Amino acid sequence: QVIVEPRTWGKGNQQRRHLGPSYYTVDSVDTSAYLLRAKDGSVARYPRYQIWTKIEHGLKQGETLDQGRHGAVKSIDGHELVGNDVKYDVTFENENTGKVTGRGMREGNPNRLSQMEVQYWRKNINEGHVKDMPSFLEKYRGFRV
Repeated sequence: QVIVEPRTWGKGNQQRRHLGPSYYTVDSVDTSAYLLRAKDGSVARYPRYQIWTKIEHGLKQGETLDQGRHGAVKSIDGHELVGNDVKYDVTFENENTGKVTGRGMREGNPNRLSQMEVQYWRKNINEGHVKDMPSFLEKYRGFRV
């Protein structure tokens, strides 16, 4: 359980250490960024300096994260090629469905395919669901012809 410090640090407001009224659950850790999950399943990435671990019994779990996306991606169900990029039809962990761009799947490192993308493309190419390999895959290691 962690509490998020609001993003009010700036020219007009020089005060810090004002903690939010609710707590969130840490979903995963990626170097110095933490992926937080709210009650409705929405997730958002916050840097470590904005997160405080504090045990208070009067806090409630946050309903949603303002900057949060639908949630963490559970599976890729399909794709649509858009120019030199791709949009994936995905199922989120809270069972909602939606579309996510390729860049959105590779959030922290846009120069590498995410592990879920690699598994999706290898499976679909090997099983013959995709006849011709999309041209954007050729720039990623492991998919070059």
